[in-house]
Amino acid sequence: FVLEFKSFITNTNRNMNSTATNVGGWPASEIRTYLNSDIYNALPSELKSGIINTTVVSSHGSSDSANFTSTDKLYLLSTHEVWEDDDGNNNSGISYYDKAYNNTRQLDYYRNLGVTTSNYSGAIKGFSSVNSTWWLRTPGSGSAMFKCVYKDGSSVEAYADSSNYVSPAFRIG
Repeated sequence: FVLEFKSFITNTNRNMNSTATNVGGWPASEIRTYLNSDIYNALPSELKSGIINTTVVSSHGSSDSANFTSTDKLYLLSTHEVWEDDDGNNNSGISYYDKAYNNTRQLDYYRNLGVTTSNYSGAIKGFSSVNSTWWLRTPGSGSAMFKCVYKDGSSVEAYADSSNYVSPAFRIG
């Protein structure tokens, strides 16, 4: 049973990495360490006792040659867990850039909202009527970027050393 934070964690406008790189993907990212230490340790003990380890499959970027697997308590979503491709073009869209697309599936929440690469308003997150961009664990097309959900719900890329919001997911078991 996967749960995702409804909005962002307050005051977590963070870099994916302190330098502009996606080498090593999600497992090597500084934000992964931050989520699984600082944020996880700040959760109430009742919640932590229900969170189970999740095997997370992550896409690789242009500087790596194979997808990654990690074990996490808290993790960021992949592009495919948010959007389903609907453009019918295998040379663009989420499935082209997310090398782990076939190893993940769209979460039921987003599927029930009909979130696709052309119908994406259901992916908008925000607080206090402020919508902002939030990180995903999928590397971007270049060696310095990761994918994000833009404030309008569409897919964008940002340099790994830029600041975006964080909305982790976890499994209860």
